[in-house]
Amino acid sequence: MKPLELNFCPNCGSPMADRFVFGRTRRTCAACGFVFFREPKLAAGALVEQEGLVLLVRRAVDPKLGSWCLPAGYVEYDEGPVAAVLREVREETGLAVRVTGLLAAYHVRSDPRGLGVIIIYRAVPVGGALRPGDDASEAKFFSPNDLPNDLSFASTRRALLRWRCGRMSE
Repeated sequence: MKPLELNFCPNCGSPMADRFVFGRTRRTCAACGFVFFREPKLAAGALVEQEGLVLLVRRAVDPKLGSWCLPAGYVEYDEGPVAAVLREVREETGLAVRVTGLLAAYHVRSDPRGLGVIIIYRAVPVGGALRPGDDASEAKFFSPNDLPNDLSFASTRRALLRWRCGRMSE
């Protein structure tokens, strides 16, 4: 994936150029000193468990249209990751959840929307009614031995593997 190029300074409008600063080559402005840092997108997701089953959603949009994943989405500028995961689960599944812990954090390298980090929390339903919404066409609970084959993202596959291994050790 080609990194974002910033050709003009967002502070003063002067041309930007590559310069070695803070240990690597970065776009910088010679006029005002602005340094452009390429930061990954932050996403939050939930492994929602109820009575030994895990909640997955079928994607209604690209990328990975029609495949299954954990309810998740990008953290908005003015919210923290826990608030984001509560919002995303409600938007995609209709359920209100309570976060019970942190499952994992993964570096996302293969998403066509860009590099990122996803934080996956463990959660349990506390209200609402299961119904797909937002960018999910279906929301369904699955047993550990009946997970769909068409899982969307590496982070979903890794989180489900961790969940299944944890269940076997209980």
